[in-house]
Amino acid sequence: MKIKRVVSIALAAVTAASLALSGCSRINEEAVVATLDGQEISLGLANFMAQYTAASFSTYMSYFGEDMWSQDLYGDGGTMQESVKSDVLDQIEIAYLLENHMEEYGVEITQEELDEIDSVAENFLEENTNKALKVMGASKEYVAEMLRIQLIQQKMHEAIIATADTAVSDEEAAQKTISYIKVSTQGHYDADNNYIEYTDEEKETIADTANTVAEEALTDFDAAATNHGYQVNTYSYGADEIDADGNPTGALDSAVIREANGLKEGEISGAVLVEGDGYFILRMDSEYDEDATETKKQEIISQRQSDKYTEVTESYKEVADWVVDEEVWATVNFDKLYTLVDDENTEALDSTEQ
Repeated sequence: MKIKRVVSIALAAVTAASLALSGCSRINEEAVVATLDGQEISLGLANFMAQYTAASFSTYMSYFGEDMWSQDLYGDGGTMQESVKSDVLDQIEIAYLLENHMEEYGVEITQEELDEIDSVAENFLEENTNKALKVMGASKEYVAEMLRIQLIQQKMHEAIIATADTAVSDEEAAQKTISYIKVSTQGHYDADNNYIEYTDEEKETIADTANTVAEEALTDFDAAATNHGYQVNTYSYGADEIDADGNPTGALDSAVIREANGLKEGEISGAVLVEGDGYFILRMDSEYDEDATETKKQEIISQRQSDKYTEVTESYKEVADWVVDEEVWATVNFDKLYTLVDDENTEALDSTEQ
């Protein structure tokens, strides 16, 4: 089991504007930020994990700006900072819950792994500047504990998903594969980026083009697309592509799938109109695509494993007594900017500290 490497971090250059927005906060590392069935979680650990997570988002600042943490990037009414802090507490809760159930799954942390964790934590302290470590609230104790509970979560995840049902029949996963040419009826944008609907006359021309492509496709499907400036796309789907109400569950409209289901291998359809989207000319490439079916089997297994892990962890959370001191947790803010450091670029990035 490989221990996750903890990367180097430096303080990024901070502008006057960001200083004015963020201020300077201090935390009481010994404060209890949360309890899990009476087990106390220190603010020091939670703060370090939050700050370390914040550092991993540093590359996004080039897109969202230095005020990224105060923005509602997920559209849920909360700030990015609130979202990350919530995720960190959830990670901590789940990790310690999983630790309490390790024996049930025969999971353990070996002394060799603990020694490796200790070594990685020591290297992290050596590779980062004192200023960066101080701002992050990093200590060997916190780095090592973060690595330890992450390893527990990793091992327990593997043990839990191993109990998921991985038997998937060919019938359940069976996939058909079609190729299609789409002649779009959607509008277009003019030079000023204004959306322009096609006129009725233009739509008639598009319909004629689609019928011409469909006719030529009977002779040479790929050439029919190329000759008219279109491309051939492939799509695989199963019996669940249309739900009980007749609605599509995938990327293609129900009318397209129904038309495809009426084709035998090698057969080509006429132009199928999907209102507001376009005309689709289809070719049934395989009524049973072995490769696509095998891929679908793996998707089904992965989903079952994910569902099993969620089911188990949620069952633990339902009966756990998890209490967060929101006032204590509010003292944690991402009021400094970080940047991740590549080993060969450490000196250059460290020089940007303020």
